[in-house]
Amino acid sequence: MEECAVNIEAVETIQDRLKQVFDALGMTIYQISKDLGENPSKFYNILSGRAKPSYDTIMSLLACYPQIRADYLLRGLLPVLGESEQEGNSRFTVADENLVEVPFVPIKFYASFVETYTEGFRKMDMDTYRVRSSSIRSSRPVVVIEISGNSMTPQLSNGAKVLAEQVDQSNWEYQSGGIFAVMYRDFFVVKRIRDNELMTKKYLTLHSDNPLGGSVTVSHKDLRGMWKIVSIVDSPVE
Repeated sequence: MEECAVNIEAVETIQDRLKQVFDALGMTIYQISKDLGENPSKFYNILSGRAKPSYDTIMSLLACYPQIRADYLLRGLLPVLGESEQEGNSRFTVADENLVEVPFVPIKFYASFVETYTEGFRKMDMDTYRVRSSSIRSSRPVVVIEISGNSMTPQLSNGAKVLAEQVDQSNWEYQSGGIFAVMYRDFFVVKRIRDNELMTKKYLTLHSDNPLGGSVTVSHKDLRGMWKIVSIVDSPVE
């Protein structure tokens, strides 16, 4: 009995094993939550140790991703993924033809992106980020933007990468109720638009989801560009 107790204490926690599983799958919490029909916050709470996965959650993971070895998830016995399933399951083998290169705006590029956007801006000078072609659902120009800071947590954490569609200037006055990347003066920010009064009062109010992030009011004449955030393509595990 004492020997069993020692062995149990040496086994990784279920949170540790889930982290290893997600890393092995090469998928983000957002992607997994979408596949399972769950709220991403559920998995954030589990991985941070604030909650434990239910039996139903574990069974859903095993059913949705058959390459996960139940012996590892439940008992900590390696390997994490079954080799035959990992090699043969096409669900996680994304062919190159299903990926497209999208202009990428990393945090370190914010300043130069603002500087060059209206004069001499060339997409060929930008880094690119590969996304699934199925995630691009319109003909509008798109970019992948890396999130800076925690003003949009819990939905968008620092370092997350999001796909954003460019909004034509003629439609800026009609945007509200979503999250947008907005370029104004020498700033490039990702905020939520709740109060769009560009048409009536010639200004736009940008809000943070994080109560500590505050809000900012932008004059119409200072606006330089706008992109609507349509999906998360990658998000770090917190």
